[in-house]
Amino acid sequence: MKNIGIVLILLLGYLTIQAQPSQIDYRSIPTGVTIDNNQLIYNALKDTPHVYIFYAPECPLSQKYTLTIASLFTKFGNKVKFIGVFPGSEESIGQFQEFKTKYKINYPLIKDEKLELISALKATVTPEAFLIDSYGKIVYHGAIDDWAIKLGKTKQQATVNYLENAIEGLLNNTAVETRYVKPIGCYIEQ
Repeated sequence: MKNIGIVLILLLGYLTIQAQPSQIDYRSIPTGVTIDNNQLIYNALKDTPHVYIFYAPECPLSQKYTLTIASLFTKFGNKVKFIGVFPGSEESIGQFQEFKTKYKINYPLIKDEKLELISALKATVTPEAFLIDSYGKIVYHGAIDDWAIKLGKTKQQATVNYLENAIEGLLNNTAVETRYVKPIGCYIEQ
């Protein structure tokens, strides 16, 4: 009986990974607009590795992970583009601006009001990260690291840095061993 349970858990994990897209089709997503009212042409990103980070201003984990993402941006921002994404239409541009200022975010932030990026990438929670190579292939997606154990429970510090390891693997042309880790965070309502 115990073995059947293990097999079911492994099968569910495999099916979850299989349901995720492996490539993003930028032709299906119109031009985005940053919260600073600048155009972001998604198709122009296809020649550069980039990271999408899905945020929600009121999500405690989104708030807490801004420091980790800022560190990654400082380390890799000259080789990888970072874009923060606010899904939905409930919050105002003012709330996004306040989030940007409060957490000192130095990369573009966009509002995905029509959930086009959410749909294209199959994002489920905030924060959730997607690393995409210069060909539009999704190299890694999911948790940023292993610091969050479950909602409301974290470790002292992260011991495995999934996103950072994936970025380093991509930039060093080595295999990205971990391609998906289930993210923990605030659910995105669609």
